[in-house]
Amino acid sequence: MKIMKALEKIATAVAFAEAGEWDSALDIMHSDKTSKKILIAYEGEPDNRRIIEYAIGIAERVKCDMLFSYVATKKKAESLTQEYIEMVNKTFNEAFEREVEALQMNGKNINFQHVVVSSEFYEAVNSICREVKKIEFVILGCSERNAARLRLNVPYFFFK
Repeated sequence: MKIMKALEKIATAVAFAEAGEWDSALDIMHSDKTSKKILIAYEGEPDNRRIIEYAIGIAERVKCDMLFSYVATKKKAESLTQEYIEMVNKTFNEAFEREVEALQMNGKNINFQHVVVSSEFYEAVNSICREVKKIEFVILGCSERNAARLRLNVPYFFFK
């Protein structure tokens, strides 16, 4: 029941935000003043600007911090070296900065983190949700869409 209420709250806030009712969306999302996060877990390329743009827009509307998690596949995980992690983080940060510039948000305070994890995709998402506190909802950028494998206690959305 808690999950349904949270999903209902998020969907309502997003609907208000997309209709331009920012104050109403903020009131709905922030009935308490704790710092909430959106988890954006993705596979593929770390410079996927579409998912970055989408996440920034949602986070700005609902006033949440962002936690991006690049999930390395098993094949890539075999060569998961410090240099590879640094390259992924650098590539992501450059793409993020370009997207912030393109959205003309340079003066705004945008809180985000980026982590690289090596695991099976859904296992990684479940683990992050268990360990990180205050995750409001999850955006999934993955090729496989198998909701049955997700055992999350927060709402999630698949990014196309």
